[in-house]
Amino acid sequence: MKNIMFLFVAATLLTACQESLEERAAREARELTEDKCPMPIGNNMMLDSIVFDIPTLTQSQYFRFTGDNDNDSVVFALQDAKSLLVSELKSMPSYKPLMNKGVSFRYVYRSNKNPEKTYLEMTITKEDYR
Repeated sequence: MKNIMFLFVAATLLTACQESLEERAAREARELTEDKCPMPIGNNMMLDSIVFDIPTLTQSQYFRFTGDNDNDSVVFALQDAKSLLVSELKSMPSYKPLMNKGVSFRYVYRSNKNPEKTYLEMTITKEDYR
């Protein structure tokens, strides 16, 4: 997951200067989703899409659990995920421009067996990573 976020931010930062940071983030998220998703992330997890919403300054990442991880016990394993995700965001220099803008990072984890089922949804705001 760390590598995916790095690639997304690196691509965002290396694009043309005429676009705002928000416009680049939205475009890069759309391009990554169209070109690479769904993408396997470790064992029994897929990244389905990344969306950047300019009006709310929110990057949303949608994941899907498959196989043995696609069950209710995964929620217990994800209880402490927020602190881990905050640590990862802080440790990645490529995310600094987005964090300086006050971007929120939303993570949605769903079931592959039952696509309507959301195991966990969390949002990391600037108050969490500052």
